[in-house]
Amino acid sequence: MNLLQNIIIVCTGFLLSQVLIATNTHYRLIAFLLRHGGSGFRSLLTTVLLISYGLSIFLSNTVVVLALLPVINRLMGFLEDKSSKKEISTLFYLALTFGATTGGLASLTGNPLNAFVVGLLEFYRIDNREQINFFSWLMIGLPVSLVIIAAARMVILRAARNCSENALLCPKNPDTDLFPHRPVLFFALNMTFITTLTGIQFFQKPEVLINGLSWIDICFLCYGTFFILLSFINPENKNATCGIRKNAVFLLFFIATFPILLISRISIETERHLRIPLSPIHRFLEKMIQKLYDTVWTRLFHEQPENIESPNTNALLSINRIILDIPYFGLLLIAIFGTVLYVALNAGDNPLTPQRDGYMVTGLTALIIGLLEPMQTPLLFIPVLNAAAAFSSELLSNTAIVVLLAPLMIATAPQIGLSPLLLLLSLTAAASAAYMTPLASPANTLAFGGFERVSLKKIISAGLLMNIMAAGVISCLFLGLSFLL
Repeated sequence: MNLLQNIIIVCTGFLLSQVLIATNTHYRLIAFLLRHGGSGFRSLLTTVLLISYGLSIFLSNTVVVLALLPVINRLMGFLEDKSSKKEISTLFYLALTFGATTGGLASLTGNPLNAFVVGLLEFYRIDNREQINFFSWLMIGLPVSLVIIAAARMVILRAARNCSENALLCPKNPDTDLFPHRPVLFFALNMTFITTLTGIQFFQKPEVLINGLSWIDICFLCYGTFFILLSFINPENKNATCGIRKNAVFLLFFIATFPILLISRISIETERHLRIPLSPIHRFLEKMIQKLYDTVWTRLFHEQPENIESPNTNALLSINRIILDIPYFGLLLIAIFGTVLYVALNAGDNPLTPQRDGYMVTGLTALIIGLLEPMQTPLLFIPVLNAAAAFSSELLSNTAIVVLLAPLMIATAPQIGLSPLLLLLSLTAAASAAYMTPLASPANTLAFGGFERVSLKKIISAGLLMNIMAAGVISCLFLGLSFLL
């Protein structure tokens, strides 16, 4: 059951990223690389690019953006010349999003769209879909992403050509300049375990043992359960029994009150970014949660609880800090863009004529069919498809493009002698390689919401070059596969 495995890999990947954040591994890794790779501004941009790329190979790129945004904002605090803040912010935005987007192409878990497409393959019952898992995606995605990330570095350094090497200098700290051996080893062991299991499944295809599960599925279930218990329930102190109870209550309380915290934090972020006076709302909600927390904790454990923002030091991960540290303004932008897209896609969609789609869907489909219809050979069809997907994703989001075009690709593939699986994977990779606008992906939107000021003009111009190069590299890859398979 590849879908079950993918869900577990995505969830444990998110928790693994939080472990790295909790141990300040991302800070320490950047400090270490700067100490040994040069402390100039261009070195710093390259470091952010490569770290966001490397982490996004194994972790969701949206999670990587969430993890690195506080690091970059901290680095921005060392900026002496405030007049150049907009330009520096823009370059950091490019380094972060180019790295995260490119790393997301490399593996099944790197981009939420990749896992979604695996579900889409199951929905349409595409032949040979069982061949697509973490291992097989990595074997194809990693080489092509390495080429794209090299191009991304050239584009970013070109955009930074007018910036001084001393534009942003960070103070050195010997305590944080040491390589974080233990957290990186923990990360590497988890990734090796996941890659090994999915590699075994790809080559051996183990038989079902019980309830539709193979022994590899059972290993993944045990692994996911163990990781959750290790992260949130396993106590750090000596009093294990009491510690387990406290950790379990702490976890369940903040999960139960998450909807209230969500409204409160969105109010705070909206007030901060848009200067809308929403203080009465979030103050009332947080006082209510604190009072409820005090009551529950006092009755169960007969002790005074801490503030709801205080981390749970008795567990490896603190669920309240994970919830409170989410950039809610970025999520609000995603919700707004998603709502606008939904309305646009349904404009003109008459329920009385279900065979007809809305104006945008009909127009986009007609445009892409018009572009692809004359291309009856893979040599022309795949490059035009990839270019159309990459640039369409800038306005409609990559998920919307894949949903809209998947049925068309499945119907068209036999006519040009290509595998529907190959076309859908090519479409997914190209739709993910959208670098130009904040609307292209959740990672871009979160990053855009996380920076106070960026130059949209520079983002679009640099992203245009990346779109062209990425679409070309992906086309070459899938053209090669179409001739080999």
